[in-house]
Amino acid sequence: MLITKKHVRSFFRLAFCVAIATVSNAAISQSLRSDQDLGAQWRVNSTARLMAGLSPWLPSHLEFSRSDAWKEHSGAMQRAWVQLNAKRVKPMTAWRDTAISPTCPVGKTLLYPFSGPDFFNAYWLFPDCEAFVMFGLEHIGELPNIEGMNERQIARLMTDVRVATSDLFDRNYFITENMARQLRTPQLGGVVPLLAIEMALAGMDILRIVPYEISAGFTVPVIPADALASNPDTPQEAAARPRPLRQLKAVSIEFRSSDSTKLKRVIYFSVDATDNGLAKYPQFVSYLRSLGPTTTLLKSASYLLHSRNFRQLRKTVLDVSGYLVQDDSGVPYGALAAGGWDVRLHGNYTVPIPPFEGAFQPALASAYKAQHPDPLPFSFGYNFRDQRDQRSHLIIGIRTQRTQTAAANPERQVFSRAKAKTRQRGGA
Repeated sequence: MLITKKHVRSFFRLAFCVAIATVSNAAISQSLRSDQDLGAQWRVNSTARLMAGLSPWLPSHLEFSRSDAWKEHSGAMQRAWVQLNAKRVKPMTAWRDTAISPTCPVGKTLLYPFSGPDFFNAYWLFPDCEAFVMFGLEHIGELPNIEGMNERQIARLMTDVRVATSDLFDRNYFITENMARQLRTPQLGGVVPLLAIEMALAGMDILRIVPYEISAGFTVPVIPADALASNPDTPQEAAARPRPLRQLKAVSIEFRSSDSTKLKRVIYFSVDATDNGLAKYPQFVSYLRSLGPTTTLLKSASYLLHSRNFRQLRKTVLDVSGYLVQDDSGVPYGALAAGGWDVRLHGNYTVPIPPFEGAFQPALASAYKAQHPDPLPFSFGYNFRDQRDQRSHLIIGIRTQRTQTAAANPERQVFSRAKAKTRQRGGA
C-alpha cells in the first residue's frame, strides 16, 4: 500500500487519540477506587467525600455529583476548607512544630474530653499520635445511606452538612446547643458523619468503622456516689443521683493518611462524664486511667472541669496526662500551679465570653502579665470574633517530677468562683 502524507497524519491522529483515552481511563481508575483498594469501606469513603464536597470514588455516586445541588454544596465546602486551611491549619501546624512538637509529645494517645466531633484540632495539633480518644454527650450515629435517598433528601443532607460544619469552619469549635439540633435530623445523625467529612477533607482514608467496647477487667475504683453526696461541697442536684444523661456507647474509626500506611484510630465515646454518670460507668474511668501517660487536649469545654460535678474526671485527667494543651475552659490554672506543673502560656488571656464571665481566673491573668507571651497566630477557644481578633490563648502544662496529682477533693481555690453550668455540654 502506498503510504502518503495523509496516511501518516491519520496514523498520528489515531495514536494521539488512543494515548489520550489510555490516560483518561487511568485517571478515572485512579479517582474511582474500588473495594479492592479499601476493603469494605469504599462506599464509606465515597460517601464521606460526597458530603465533604469532594469528587466521589464510587461509580454509583457519580450521578449525585452531577446535580446542581451537589455542585453548589461542593463549592461552599471547598471555599470554607480553603479559608480554614489558610487561616488556621497552616499557621497552627507551623506554630505546633516550634511551640509543641511535630511528634506526639507524651505517649501515643491523645485524650480529648468534651471533644464532640472535632477531629480537625486533634489531628492538626497532634498528627503523630496513633490513637485519638474523644468523648462528649453527642450521639454516635452512622453514615447516611446515600443510595437510598431521593434527590430532595440528598439536597437536604447537603444543607444539613453545611449547617452542622459552619461553627467549626467559622469559630473553630462546635456549639453544643446547635449540635443537639444539627446532629439529629432525618438525614444527618450523630458525630460519625462529621468525623468522616473532616477525615475526607484532611486527606484520610477510612479503613473501618465498628462499634467499640471496653474490655472486661477494668476495675480501678472511682469516687463512690455516696461519698460525693455526703461531701458538703457537692450540690444537691448531684447528691440526688439522677440517671446518667447518656448510656455509654463507643465507636472506633480506623484510618490512615492517603500517602501513608501507618494505621491510626479515633475512639469516640458518647457518655455522661459528670460524677453521677461516671459512678454508673466506672469501667470508663478505669479505661481512661489505663491510657496514661497521655497527651491531652481541652478546648471550648464550657468550663466543666471548674465545676464540682466533674471532680472524678478532673482528677483522672490530672492523673493520666503527661502533656496538657488547653484553653482556660479546661483544668483550672490553680490546679496546675498547685500541682507543680510546668505551665507555658501563649496568646492573650481576657475575661471569658458570656455566659462564662464568672469563670475569670485572676491567678491566670497575673501569670499572663508575668510571662507576657506573643499573640497566638490562629484562633483557639471561645474568645474569637474574626480573623483580626488576637484574644485567643493557649495553655501548655507539662508534668514534671514536682507534679503532684490533685486530691480526690481538691481545695476550694482550684475551682472557679463562677456559678459554672453543671450540666454537661458537648463539643469543642
